[in-house]
Amino acid sequence: FSCTVLLNVIERKPEAENRRPPVVFLHGLYGRARNLGFFQRRIAENRRTLALDLRNHGDSPHGPGDIQSMAEDVAETLRAHHAAPAAVMGHSMGGKVAMLLALEHPELVSSIVIGDMAPARTGHGQGKLALDLLQLKFPGKLNRDGANNLLATVVESQQVRDLLLQNI
Repeated sequence: FSCTVLLNVIERKPEAENRRPPVVFLHGLYGRARNLGFFQRRIAENRRTLALDLRNHGDSPHGPGDIQSMAEDVAETLRAHHAAPAAVMGHSMGGKVAMLLALEHPELVSSIVIGDMAPARTGHGQGKLALDLLQLKFPGKLNRDGANNLLATVVESQQVRDLLLQNI
């Protein structure tokens, strides 16, 4: 069992206030709130929006990284920001978090949009990458080039390394 944490939030809203539920954005594995900034900026023209850095990502606190803990973090963060019920949009891992949030706390979710994630085990995922990353030994000091070179030992794709570098 782990304690919930309040997540880092990027909030945007329109100039004129409205009563429609806010839109909450949950990013995918190794991402961060600002990854969905294009969508957030567009929707914020008419609705209050909150993009969250999930636990262990971006500027949010670190701790056990299970989906249940992440969903509880989102629930607490929505309550703290008086943003419930919300329309929740989850991408990939954020989709899993959004689905569990809707199941465990239906009063906090007015609607849900899931992208790039099925509500069942698929046999696909990033398990091997996560295990490879756990084997890396990070030195006490590391610049971006050094981190990129270290990641290159286990991650062939520069695009994937760039995504990972956002969280180092």
